[in-house]
Amino acid sequence: LPGITVVGAGQDVGRSCILVSIAGKNVMLDCGMHMGFNDDRRFPDFSYITQNGRLTDFLDCVIISHFHLDHCGALPYFSEMVGYDGPIYMTHPTQAICPILLEDYRKIAVDKKGEANFFTSQMIKDCMKKVVAVHLHQTVQVDDELEIKAYYAGHVLGAAMFQIKVGSESVVYTGDYNMTPDRHLGAAWIDKCRPNLLITESTYATTIRDSKRCRERDFLKKVHETVERGGKGAHEPEGAHLLLHGADREGQPLLQAVHPLDQPEDPQDFRAEEHV
Repeated sequence: LPGITVVGAGQDVGRSCILVSIAGKNVMLDCGMHMGFNDDRRFPDFSYITQNGRLTDFLDCVIISHFHLDHCGALPYFSEMVGYDGPIYMTHPTQAICPILLEDYRKIAVDKKGEANFFTSQMIKDCMKKVVAVHLHQTVQVDDELEIKAYYAGHVLGAAMFQIKVGSESVVYTGDYNMTPDRHLGAAWIDKCRPNLLITESTYATTIRDSKRCRERDFLKKVHETVERGGKGAHEPEGAHLLLHGADREGQPLLQAVHPLDQPEDPQDFRAEEHV
């Protein structure tokens, strides 16, 4: 069976990073940061990958599932400060959005909080030059033996699940995925397969949450109440930031939910949701 080393996010939310060893190949899945720490614990401990030689010589590739910082926030640190210069695979939307979030994260950490030992804007640019963008359902031959294939994961724009294959052995890594279609994203989908190992996100695996319609209605009610008492609304910078933050937290497109609250309600809108 393929071997795994949990470098980050084991029994925790943040700094997702998993090393998979499959048929002599080593693949690192995600490279996230942890929002709860401001010291060395914010990034994965890459010494768990190898303590002998360069990481580039040990790893065959790195795969990033999507642009949320708990899955990609340590990437410039890993490539430009730790020293990995091998291929990094992600989808085209992730490639477009990832550097924007990384730069925003850097500005908050360095420019506002004055933190040291942090990656620079140039490091983000240099890191993204190592990225190889892939299309969904495109089989990518990393080398003569290792191939990867991305599948639609829902969750956020560009999010992907990846199948990694070496000969007859295979691993499927889901990252975050969503099984309930919403206003702008469909449900996750993958070919029928029998991987030797499935690595899946489980943050909300045992959580039953309110329906999308209920969450949208509660959110819009709060927006209307805030505006009515003279607070900031979506048309003002602070309000726009609030809406974007709310939309990004769990991948729910709340920005598209600004519609009248007195619309007829469809009972189908209140089905339980599957979102991991």
